[in-house]
Amino acid sequence: MKKILLALCAVWSLQAADHDLYNHSVEAVGSYSFNDDDMLLKDNWGWGLRYNYNPPTENFWEVGAYQFAFDYQFNEDYIGGGDSSVYRWGLNALWYADNASEMTPYALLGVGAQFFSHNEHGTDDGLFAAIGGGIEYQLRGDFSLVGEAKYLYGGDESALVTSVGVKYSFGQ
Repeated sequence: MKKILLALCAVWSLQAADHDLYNHSVEAVGSYSFNDDDMLLKDNWGWGLRYNYNPPTENFWEVGAYQFAFDYQFNEDYIGGGDSSVYRWGLNALWYADNASEMTPYALLGVGAQFFSHNEHGTDDGLFAAIGGGIEYQLRGDFSLVGEAKYLYGGDESALVTSVGVKYSFGQ
């Protein structure tokens, strides 16, 4: 029995998250946004797409990946009536924990811009800063499950965007 467990552990370690193995990855996520009262938007569901580029060499800041993110929150009700859609574009830097496990946490730091399709009640388009983190669970070498939470701060307005989804890595 011990030999079987040791063999399974060896196989699992070969399937561990190796972010240096692939140069590119794409993610599709479902999200939920908790909006600050200053935004005058109710909390709501959405979806997002991500593209990650893992630099093949060591870099000065030891960034594990650069991420281009798009988030869409749909039919967000204004407090007091009306609907709005929120489009968020962001550029993030990811720092992965250096471990040999299928489950790899990471930190996120970024900037972006948000646009509203319906702009009553004083909510403004504008820039934001993002800080957060997530966890990636490696299903096999090129497929992962991801969970992420990031806090977006744009002056008087802020939001917490949580998301879960799948990630496909490619480009060895």
